[in-house]
Amino acid sequence: MRRRYLLLLLSLLSPWAMADWHVEPDYSRISFVSVKRGDIAEVQRFTNITGMIDGQGAVRVVMPFADLDSGLALRDERMRDLLFRSERFPQAELVGQVDLAQWEQLPVGESEIGTVDFELDLHGHQQRLKADVMVSRLAEKRIQVATLEPVVLKAELFDMQDGLKRLREVANLPAIASEVPVSAILDFQQRP
Repeated sequence: MRRRYLLLLLSLLSPWAMADWHVEPDYSRISFVSVKRGDIAEVQRFTNITGMIDGQGAVRVVMPFADLDSGLALRDERMRDLLFRSERFPQAELVGQVDLAQWEQLPVGESEIGTVDFELDLHGHQQRLKADVMVSRLAEKRIQVATLEPVVLKAELFDMQDGLKRLREVANLPAIASEVPVSAILDFQQRP
């Protein structure tokens, strides 16, 4: 009995017991679809995502606009400069709170569906949003969180209408949709 308590105490004091969950950028992606001319869709993504979930379940994920990738360098530059105004707002940031203890109790190979409330800070404006997600325990120290359906963001909520107008003008487009569906796959690995 005494040995069991000693092992429990040692496990609680180990670096892994207090380890945070860090975003693995190679396995994580946040992407969105923009529509121009009414029927031309283009997929764009943030590739070098950083962030973590701390031991209390506080989440912070950062999407640097410098790492926006649409597959076309000129479009990336215009999006960064005209829409996101990345010199003034270099990144978007997502913060929230999750029930980390519940996620950590998932057996390896199991998944669960839930809803995550979060706040998105984009273009100097914050909005409370929700996402239906699937949380999967891929390994003992690896969790993946994926949206089950896209979260639709509206440009007007983040004061980005002028940026859309400038994009339309410079690209000589009749229209660019002011609402975009956003999907995410975030891979977290536990590290001391």
